[in-house]
Amino acid sequence: MSLEDIVRWTLLVLLFGGLVGVWWWAKRKAAVLGTPTGAPGSSFKVLQKRWVDQRTGVCLVEAEEKIFLLAYTVGGGVSWQPLDKATTKPATPASLPEPGKR
Repeated sequence: MSLEDIVRWTLLVLLFGGLVGVWWWAKRKAAVLGTPTGAPGSSFKVLQKRWVDQRTGVCLVEAEEKIFLLAYTVGGGVSWQPLDKATTKPATPASLPEPGKR
């Protein structure tokens, strides 16, 4: 091995070691804060979830004290709309229409 090869391999090992170190530091930081993304207070709760058909669903989600209506498909398509929290009330089974009736 020539001196150039030794320098190249040394730089490659240092670069790889630095990337692993940054990844490890980020994982520890996220674990200390208690969230997967590391952002404190960013939590959400699924209030309701319904399937419209075999490939499409909707759900009400509460995130950062706001309520959102999410529509999603099995293929990965997602659409969302913020809702007014004052007028949003989860539906009870008695208030839902019967299938096939409107």
